[in-house]
Amino acid sequence: MKKIILCLMSLLLFTGVAFAQKGLNCYPVFQGKVIPERQMIVTEVRGNSMATYKISYYRSVRLQVDTLTARRVAALVEADALTADSAETEKTGELLTYGLIQLKPMGITRRYLCYQARPTEFHGWMITMIYLEGSATLKDLRSMFEKQ
Repeated sequence: MKKIILCLMSLLLFTGVAFAQKGLNCYPVFQGKVIPERQMIVTEVRGNSMATYKISYYRSVRLQVDTLTARRVAALVEADALTADSAETEKTGELLTYGLIQLKPMGITRRYLCYQARPTEFHGWMITMIYLEGSATLKDLRSMFEKQ
């Protein structure tokens, strides 16, 4: 009986984390609906391994795209920035190239979306998007980024 309860609890926890990004405009990017997941580099970390950084969930996607797709992804991120608690963004021309976005919290859990687009030598774009959850503040994140 204990094993069944433990299994169900684990399943509920995983399901909650898996859909944490569902309310975001950029959710299709994380789900491989814009670029197939097999063409992205996906990293997902949850649990105590990130506790030092006050992060309980980390998911990143990295994708190489053409300019049209880069604009589409940037528009999704910009839409999320409009409804966020705070957003720092930068553009190169008309294209969003940087974003540090503090999303609305889920209960007491803080949520962030980090975005970077860099031009590649073949007239495309390398896009990195990171979704974070935890108790980290924007100050904590900036401190982490400065050390990198």
